[in-house]
Amino acid sequence: MTFKRWEIWWAKVKFEDSDEVKKRPVLIINSNVVAIIAYKMTSTNRGDKSPNYQVREWKAAGLTKETSIRFDKVLRLNANDFDTKIGELTERDRLLISNRLQI
Repeated sequence: MTFKRWEIWWAKVKFEDSDEVKKRPVLIINSNVVAIIAYKMTSTNRGDKSPNYQVREWKAAGLTKETSIRFDKVLRLNANDFDTKIGELTERDRLLISNRLQI
């Protein structure tokens, strides 16, 4: 499997406080031979207190409901953690995120 920046995938993500694993969408931000770095995504609204980005064009990205990217939840995953590709962010969302994170 190949992973590219801005792609959204279903991945097995470990809970922070236990060994349980849940399949959830993640946004690829970097991938190399050692690990794939991704942001956790959620459809749960956490209010203004968490550093989230509400995906503007979520349907075009392949998501089935409004989804936020959790910038405070960076994941280090390996290829075995990934299931299927959902889609990828639109150019508009990429630009807005790049401007926000200054990348």
